[in-house]
Amino acid sequence: MSKIDYLRAENISKNLQLIMKEADLTVDGIVEFTKVSKPTIDRAILKLSNISPNKLNEIALSFGLTSSQISNKYPVKTSHIPKLQKLINFKSDDSANPKYFISLSKIHNAHRFVKDQLLTDTYFREERRLSEIKTRLKSNSLFVRSFSDSALEQAIKRIAEEFEWFKISRKSPNGKVFYYKVLVLNSPIQ
Repeated sequence: MSKIDYLRAENISKNLQLIMKEADLTVDGIVEFTKVSKPTIDRAILKLSNISPNKLNEIALSFGLTSSQISNKYPVKTSHIPKLQKLINFKSDDSANPKYFISLSKIHNAHRFVKDQLLTDTYFREERRLSEIKTRLKSNSLFVRSFSDSALEQAIKRIAEEFEWFKISRKSPNGKVFYYKVLVLNSPIQ
């Protein structure tokens, strides 16, 4: 296995992420659009290996670019990408698949759903156990049945770690039950 060219890998990773953002494509979307394998795309984005020149060229051609534009300099020119007829056709043909498009995947994202509900529902401003929070979330009309209990729990725990406005307010005496609460701040919640 050859040594990774870190500057090239960094440029490719950043440019692929920029292209994905401009094209509104998730990793699954870019895989389907370019017909390059998911492991190859994942390794390129995560800078874990040297992507072959042929694979890089396939990706570049899909977006009306050259491989050297993606690998040599950041940021790559992307203003033409949303106007590509091939991309417009792809979006039209696969518009019902939320796993291909960033804008649609956000709607079907458990973390985003939980965060939005915590911010808008005053029910969460009082201490609630994890089970109570999950029950309330599941009763919401925006709840997507594909959200598993585990996904909801992970989202709740991550949000409690990430944001100052949602915290564990107390623990039960034995430390096994946590009570969560949305804190009311003077400034708007972000």
